[in-house]
Amino acid sequence: MFHFCISRGDIATGRAWTWTGGRWHCGSSWIEPYRHTLTEQIALTDGIRTVFVSAARKTGAPSGRPEPTPVSPGDYDRALRRLREDRDDWTAIEVTDAHTVVSTGTACTAPQYLATSTDALHGSWDLLDLRDHQHPDRVDHIAITRHLALRNRYSASTFWQDIRLLTERATARFGPEGPLVIQFPEPAEHSRARSLQDGNDPVPLFQDLLDLSVSRAPWRGSRTAVQLSGGMDSTVVSLALRTAPQGAGVTAGTVVLDHERGTQQNERRRLILDYIASGWSGLTVHALDHLPYGPSSRFSRTGWISPTTDIYGDALDTLSDRFADRGIDAVFSGIGGDELMAVTAAEDREGRHGFEPEIPPWLGPVARGALKDVNTVITPAAVVPETALMAKTVCGPAFLRRGLWPIHPLTDPVLVRFCEWLPVEWRDRKRLMREIIGRTGMPHQVARPPLAENFQQVITLAMRRNGAPRLRKILAEGSPLIEAGLLDPVGLAHVASRLEGDKATAGDHEVVFALLVDSALTCR
Repeated sequence: MFHFCISRGDIATGRAWTWTGGRWHCGSSWIEPYRHTLTEQIALTDGIRTVFVSAARKTGAPSGRPEPTPVSPGDYDRALRRLREDRDDWTAIEVTDAHTVVSTGTACTAPQYLATSTDALHGSWDLLDLRDHQHPDRVDHIAITRHLALRNRYSASTFWQDIRLLTERATARFGPEGPLVIQFPEPAEHSRARSLQDGNDPVPLFQDLLDLSVSRAPWRGSRTAVQLSGGMDSTVVSLALRTAPQGAGVTAGTVVLDHERGTQQNERRRLILDYIASGWSGLTVHALDHLPYGPSSRFSRTGWISPTTDIYGDALDTLSDRFADRGIDAVFSGIGGDELMAVTAAEDREGRHGFEPEIPPWLGPVARGALKDVNTVITPAAVVPETALMAKTVCGPAFLRRGLWPIHPLTDPVLVRFCEWLPVEWRDRKRLMREIIGRTGMPHQVARPPLAENFQQVITLAMRRNGAPRLRKILAEGSPLIEAGLLDPVGLAHVASRLEGDKATAGDHEVVFALLVDSALTCR
């Protein structure tokens, strides 16, 4: 939740920090928190240590003061302990005359990236802010391979060796003794499924816990949106918003899919919004009007692209811009729903787990050699499922750039633990969520749509129209990824030929991820 630059020389002087112009200052050093109606800033000092905290606001909690407040050493320690016990969504920077220590909680709504120069520590929630520290000759082959091979893992690694992500519950230390050191926490404890007593119904308790999660932030319906695609996750979240005391006037926005999938999606959303009523309004953006790598696509403009950009970023950014134009400042998502309802490998009786995607044809020899290492140097087990944390890292900066604070109630640790206890038959194929929707009395197709609604056909079309020409451009101009042996030009050419001949095979559309890596490393 911070953008900052802290030099060793400034903190060594022991000078006091001051709050002016939305930043804390000490000499040439500065710390700028992400300021929003749903965040708060706190600063404390005991004369030796000074801590700066940016946290998500909680309903009913008193607001903190950004001006550094003098306290005793004991009060300082107690205040930090209360913060860690009471909040899950916070980032803290603690400064002494020798060290800067950055730490974070379990939620990580806003990612925190870190980089170092000769005598300073730099940080931002937006990876593009650290572009000057992204040295092209120091790329991380394993991190890039994970992305190219569709084997992403939750890790402190980025595409660049010199830039790190501060992962959940981690602590980064920067001092005179040398480089940045990140300490990871102990693995979070997780539970196993339990048995329900005869006649017990888990649906009401799940709904109560979701209602509590939705109520934690002091959002206002008229200033709030929800990404309501019509899927199980977003629909269940929307139903919880409907019953919240401030739930009137929410804007339900979505990116509409192609052709018959889009028609089905629109009809299901209409049924949901008719049921919710409460003065809600609908807002849609059509995916086919915002294909990646098209003429007006952000991926086609001259400029840098963050490697955490969503491949549907053109459509999603358009939707977010329209939210912001309406004066919306908070957006609820369904991130975390798949993870809540996941069936573990040990519970899987149908062989759906343990599947690794095939090696893509565009993977170069160096990347193929690195595949054995993609599961190394990853974080310990997190409180919130790792794939949900990765999704937050993708969507967070895109929202924050537009003044939108994202809220992900399905990643609440209490809900995570409850769903770990659920018997597999309640999680399999999201039975519990379908039950919630079905019990509203809405038509059967709302909870059980006949057509699968996903972006595969949209991305396949985008790669046929726009991806193949982009691949030809890469092959003609060259790429550092090809030079490094991470991309195979022959494999890329074969994929381009199949796309051009309308003979794409299964998985060819996923070459979009190779294009995204190229866009992050090469300004074309």
